[in-house]
Amino acid sequence: MGEFILEVAENGRHLCIQRGSVAVQEGKKTLGLVPSDSLACVILSADGLSLSRQFLAVMAELGVPVVVCGRNYLPISMCLPCARHYRALAVAEAQIKASPVLRKKLWKLCVAAKIKNQAHVLQTRRRDAAEAEKLRLMAEKVRSGDSDNKEAQAARLYWPALMGRGFLRDPDGGGVNAALNYGYAIVRAACARALCAAGLLPLFGIHHHNLYNAFCLADDIMEPLRPFVDALVFDLMQEDPETGLLLPAQKKKLASIQRSPLPFQGEEHSLSSITARMAQSLARSFASASPLLALPG
Repeated sequence: MGEFILEVAENGRHLCIQRGSVAVQEGKKTLGLVPSDSLACVILSADGLSLSRQFLAVMAELGVPVVVCGRNYLPISMCLPCARHYRALAVAEAQIKASPVLRKKLWKLCVAAKIKNQAHVLQTRRRDAAEAEKLRLMAEKVRSGDSDNKEAQAARLYWPALMGRGFLRDPDGGGVNAALNYGYAIVRAACARALCAAGLLPLFGIHHHNLYNAFCLADDIMEPLRPFVDALVFDLMQEDPETGLLLPAQKKKLASIQRSPLPFQGEEHSLSSITARMAQSLARSFASASPLLALPG
């Protein structure tokens, strides 16, 4: 499993396979070669580009997500292999048959972990022990299925405390919001890849459900990982508060989340390792009908 992210952000590019590597071409000229097995994700953000069938086939064989971004770097499409697990049918059946009670218990774990990680971000970035403690207490009170919506309550406290009183989290916004979208797209792709590798179906979520979303389960398990992106974006804004655009240097730093050590059950692991462990523990949860989901933090 690779760790590098290839983004195609300029029009007129063509992606194909040459001698086991991804070739980025412009006309008849090859601009660069990237070893296929070094890739963790391919992001397509340009308006005009082309892909060869072989490129998509090789990415699917390697389990590398190909993400198409829309406005403000929101992912609108993702190409993944149909199945990459030797017991895909058994795993998928256990997932589909999971009871509503189990799904609610799993969602409670996701929300509580997300709020705890938000508290950690406030503690380390803003040195705001008081607000961080409020979030920790809130995380302890999350109920099955988050029936009283502690996730939203935490967000109302968290975002102004982290980004400033006037900040509004708007997925369609620019500046900081676009940077958050970009980082979340990387994490979402990593989660979707891990779920497919574990034999799970990203379409069927434990909480998210949308007729037009094929990655509801990825949206579920990425929630506890979002605060790590928030921390990266906060650091970027502190380095250059005047910059409101998502420049190549900033994208590179956000993409570094693939390789950066992240906390996971008292240790530090890479994003790919964490998402793999999360997906595998989720598959065990469905198989055993018990909430065994291992989460970061």
